[in-house]
Amino acid sequence: MSSGYAVGIVHYHAYADLDGCLESLARQLLPPDQIVIVDIEPDPAARAALPERPSLCWLDATNRGFAGGANLALRTLAEQTQAEYLLILNPDTVLEPGFGQGLVESMDAQPRVAIATGKLLRRDGRIDSAGIRLPRHRRPRDRGSEEHDDGNYERPEFVFAASGAAMMIRRAALPGLAVEGEVFDEDFFMYHEDTDLCWRAGLLGWQVLYVPTARAVHDRTWVRARRFEMPAGIRRHSFKNHYLQLIKNETPSGFAINLPILASWEVLRLGFALLRDRELLAGYADAWRLSRRAWHKRQVIRTARARALLEVSS
Repeated sequence: MSSGYAVGIVHYHAYADLDGCLESLARQLLPPDQIVIVDIEPDPAARAALPERPSLCWLDATNRGFAGGANLALRTLAEQTQAEYLLILNPDTVLEPGFGQGLVESMDAQPRVAIATGKLLRRDGRIDSAGIRLPRHRRPRDRGSEEHDDGNYERPEFVFAASGAAMMIRRAALPGLAVEGEVFDEDFFMYHEDTDLCWRAGLLGWQVLYVPTARAVHDRTWVRARRFEMPAGIRRHSFKNHYLQLIKNETPSGFAINLPILASWEVLRLGFALLRDRELLAGYADAWRLSRRAWHKRQVIRTARARALLEVSS
């Protein structure tokens, strides 16, 4: 018999998308034990227009970004349910009926997996994310992004990271993954908080699993071709979070090996900011302002990693 899971949806003014996400959860072969919606800066009129679903738990929240909303969802689900797994979703994600069951069964079979995801597709059938890889320039990339779904990502495998659009987390791993009470780093606000969490999980000895039979459609907001449609503040979060996750997670050996590529990439990033998107330049100041806290969190992670390695060796 499969273990149970509960769902937390981080929602911000996406009521038009939310109904499709909830309908897909109602069709799951393995239904979730509970669904919590963190409604950031709620619109009562728009919420009232949705079909009634008495089983939902709505949590009104101030805007602390995706990271803050996801942390609130995780805390609430951990307090209110006994589910072994917690599935964090974006409201623009529509799951196929076997999504939840596929991830739960795969994680049940592999106890060192802390985080799992499935194959996320765009509406036109192209791949949105088949897990996330970490190139040598340290800018995480969705595997298969915008490729046709032609069978290249059809086997389960361990990956660097999972997209926060549909990420299942092992409940038992949460206390060890949290840094000073935050599973997702709220200094990130939005973007790269998912890869930061997965990078940390890997450092602490956990694994991240990609399960291709767990399929969903993700109507992604951010795509490169439309980057300038996004507000400047959002683009800056993505820009500055690159530096925060490097400070927190990069190993000395990784930094040394990849230094020439990192340096070249930084020249390109600066050139792009100067020539194409000057709003990003403030992202350097944002990263500097938060860097002291990031260095502190790095020490917390390194201490936890040393403890985990000692436990394995003993």
